[in-house]
Amino acid sequence: MKKILLPFIVIVLLAVAVLPASAGNGPGNGPGNPQATPQPVPQGQGTLTTYRQSSPRGTFAITGTITAIDATNKTITVTVLRGNNLAKPYINLSVTVVTTAKTRFLYKASTTSTATAITIADLAIDDVVSINGTMANNIWTASRVTEGASLNCLP
Repeated sequence: MKKILLPFIVIVLLAVAVLPASAGNGPGNGPGNPQATPQPVPQGQGTLTTYRQSSPRGTFAITGTITAIDATNKTITVTVLRGNNLAKPYINLSVTVVTTAKTRFLYKASTTSTATAITIADLAIDDVVSINGTMANNIWTASRVTEGASLNCLP
């Protein structure tokens, strides 16, 4: 029994002496060690900017009033009255929506009528529109602009 007990105690004492040193910031884990795992460098404001998007992106749906139309640059400025979760922070603010060759422009006289195709030239300031599209890097790009319909979601 004495032969087994003495080596066992020596091993336990060594383990107790070595574990705290290896658990800390020992010589293998310091910032000057080239084998240490590199940590991300925060960018922008806040501490979590590296781990989340810096600007919102996704599919948006907004309803609002046209405040400006630039037919040359094919943009529409809209004061947002309602929107999905992506657009909620922009309610009561003006956003500039870019249109492309793929953007569909529609006019709907009522909720039960069939939508008819129109162009950006048919839109006017103070028209109420609903717009669907995508937002990435703070650029709103419309896939569909519908003018006219009785939009019961307006205030």
